[in-house]
Amino acid sequence: MSSFGLDRFTGKPISGWAHVLQSVDVIFETEIGDRVMLRHFGGGMRRLLGRRLTQPVLALAASVFALSIAIWEPRLRVVRVGIAPSAEEIRQGTVSFVMEVVYRPNGHRGDFTEEPASRLVGVGVKDNGVLATMEYAA
Repeated sequence: MSSFGLDRFTGKPISGWAHVLQSVDVIFETEIGDRVMLRHFGGGMRRLLGRRLTQPVLALAASVFALSIAIWEPRLRVVRVGIAPSAEEIRQGTVSFVMEVVYRPNGHRGDFTEEPASRLVGVGVKDNGVLATMEYAA
């Protein structure tokens, strides 16, 4: 039995992979200290926004993505994080990341059995916020 919840925009029930993607959104969009009852929750990405897109900043952002998932989303295991900026993205001050993850449908219940194939999740930093809803075919 996978977890389920409500879509934060429509209020309709969601479960499984859609719920995981929403969870990733929430992790990355929440700054550490924002939640009163869970001050240490979040991805800490806002602190990196507005910085010049140098190799060290890109590497730090990739590490923050992977670490945030490792801490807060037990249904995913990050295999690798790739930085995928195009020249146009860099000129506009935006950047995209692609995370290769392995889905563990019941990881939140302590069952870390993994699906056999990995999945690719795109994470784009845009408009002073983080979007993590894109899924790519593996």
